[in-house]
Amino acid sequence: MPVTRERKSELVSELTKELKQAQAVIITDYRTLKVADLQGIRNELRGMKAGYHVAKNTLLEIALKEAGLPVPTNLLDGPTAVAFLREDLAGPAKKLNTFFKEKELPIRGAIVGQTIYDAKGVENLANLPSRNDLYAGVLGALQGPSASLVGVLNGVLAQLVYTLQAKADQGAAA
Repeated sequence: MPVTRERKSELVSELTKELKQAQAVIITDYRTLKVADLQGIRNELRGMKAGYHVAKNTLLEIALKEAGLPVPTNLLDGPTAVAFLREDLAGPAKKLNTFFKEKELPIRGAIVGQTIYDAKGVENLANLPSRNDLYAGVLGALQGPSASLVGVLNGVLAQLVYTLQAKADQGAAA
């Protein structure tokens, strides 16, 4: 049953909205995936504030143009699914990279900002630390000096207490 012009327009507007909200878009093939696999990866990505949709290439091209993004025509060949990464880029990219390696399917490429990346670029994106890892690193860097200061001050106070205790013991013995 063919899709009506109105439905195509709705699909383009939905894709355009997703593209405008996304920081990055990863383009994949989905040919041999089972419905359960597609649903599983969608659910995992949804938990990471990302989305994964199957899209018709012509509608995706129109949506990319409407969103003001470059159109990677070399990546839009055959059945296409698109992951929309909204907040954290590395976490969902890592999840997709692992998932597609397990399923032995290629990731075609990505669009980050106005730049088009090939599959190797997506792999590099997946190797970046996640947002939570970066927060932990910054927190550790901020906490390190203050923890050292507390340790030094605690050591000085302990030395003072030991010295006073030794003087008190010396005075009591005399």
